[in-house]
Formats: sequence, C-alpha cells, structure tokens
Amino acid sequence: MATTIAQIGGFELWDILQLAQTSRMSIKLSVESPHGVGAMFFQGGNLVHAETGAAQGDDAVNTILDWCEGSVSSSQLPENCPQTVRHTSIVALLMDRARQRDEASRNEPPPRSEPPPRSEPPPRAATPPSPPPVPVIEKPQRAAPVTVPPLPPLPITTPSPAFPAAPNVAARDKELSDMDLKVVKAILEELDDHLMGGLISVDIISKASGMSLAGINSAPKACAMFNRLSEQLHNALTRSEDALAKGINKFIIEGDNGLLIFVIELDERHRWAILVDGVKAQLGWVFVIIPEIQPRLIAALKGR
Repeated sequence: MATTIAQIGGFELWDILQLAQTSRMSIKLSVESPHGVGAMFFQGGNLVHAETGAAQGDDAVNTILDWCEGSVSSSQLPENCPQTVRHTSIVALLMDRARQRDEASRNEPPPRSEPPPRSEPPPRAATPPSPPPVPVIEKPQRAAPVTVPPLPPLPITTPSPAFPAAPNVAARDKELSDMDLKVVKAILEELDDHLMGGLISVDIISKASGMSLAGINSAPKACAMFNRLSEQLHNALTRSEDALAKGINKFIIEGDNGLLIFVIELDERHRWAILVDGVKAQLGWVFVIIPEIQPRLIAALKGR
C-alpha cells in the first residue's frame, strides 16, 4: 500500500530524495501532479530508475523535478528494477541540473530590442489673434516695509529608515565588507588555473545563511545543501568524546564518475566548497594546492 509522505510546494522534493539516499532506502517514490504521474526507484539509497507516462531514465527524472505541485507517496521497491538513470547520486544529479541550466542560459540569444514606434508630430496650432491693448494703470504708492521678527531655528532630527534590510541580506553585506573580495576572487581563479579544467565549481559559503559570498560557477542550492550537511557533521564531531574526531575540519564526498566534493572549515563564519572532476584533475595535486592556498584565503577573509 502506498503511503503519502509529503505535498510538493510546502515540502522540497529534493529533501525527500536526499533522505532516501542518506537513509539508504530501497523504495519506490510515486509523484502525482496536475502535470502528470511519475515514479523514482531507489535501491540501497541509489537512484536506479525513473519513469513517467512518456519517458524513462534521465528524461523522466528531469520531468518530475520540474513539477512544482502535487503529492509524493512511498511503496515497496518492485523486484528486478531496471537501471536506466545516469546519476545514481542525488548530489551529482543536482550539480548536473545546475550545469545544464547554466549552459542553457548562456546559449539563449539576447532579446531583440525593437525601435520605439515613430510618433507623428502634433498639428501646428493656428496663430491666435493679437490680444487687445492693455490699459495703463498707475501703480499705487508702496507702503512702508513691515519688519518681521526672525523665526526660531527648527530642531534637527535624524530620520529612521522606513524599510530596514532583511537580516540575511544585511549579514551577507557585512561579511562581504569585512573580507578583501578582490583577493578572494583572485585566489579562487588561481585554484581554477592549477586544476587545469578539473574544477567544476568553487564557493566561499557563509555558515550563517548558506549563501555563496564568492565563487566560480556557483550553484545556490548546492551551497545551501553543502552548508547544511557540513554543519550536521561538524556538530556531531564536536560533541564526540574522541579527541581525534574533534580536530577534523575537512570533509570529502565522492560521487559518480569520479566526482569529488571537498568542504573545508575556514573559520567560525565561512566554509570552502570545491567540486572537482577527478577524471580531469590530478588528485595528488588537489591535496597539495588546498593546504597551500588555505592560509592565504583565511587571511583575505579577514583582510579589512
């Protein structure tokens, strides 16, 4: 029997998929939407198959993830479920969709600017008749000037802002003003040069908001997810009774096809997330360049 577990719109479908993966579920998630009906199949936490009325595999996954309303229900995974999807990791799937949207936005032609319609000049008005002569009136004699006492000075008040900035925007602006943003961007570009095409994305993430403060090929949803997962891991290690566990400040997540995610604790306010294509980048060089760049990056974050 299928069990309804969430309504799309009030609940992010991504959260359900991440829960199925992190919990290593073997489950069928059925999605019903005004746009159609589909299903996604997980085996041991890996996405193995997806289907809609008109598509299977990756096409079905992209179709379902575009639906913004409906409901999700779970049921038992059927036997002999086929393997039709390319990305079994939800993190890899998220990054691939972000890359596809970025490429699509770059390939879209700029909107054509149409010249404004020409307006006909208004008809010229007929020349009005000459006004009649104005009779000359003698001016009366001016009265004596009246002395007016000076007014007291007005009190000076400082106006208060009518609409204060939202807390997350104000906090982000404060963090940007504290760092030397020019140096931070130069260091990230240096990392991109060292990895020679192996860098997919890199971001400096605010721990408070989960927003990217500076980066290359930034993916906002991925930044928020990396920040949340790292916060949970960091809190668990901090509370650990093992002294060695408390000292861990770097996390590495391995995805499909050599995809590697590095999340590094920089200071009390910032994390450093790096997504690397392990096939193109030499991993030995990655582990050399990160410790070399990290101290300079921390100094730039406190540069002002």
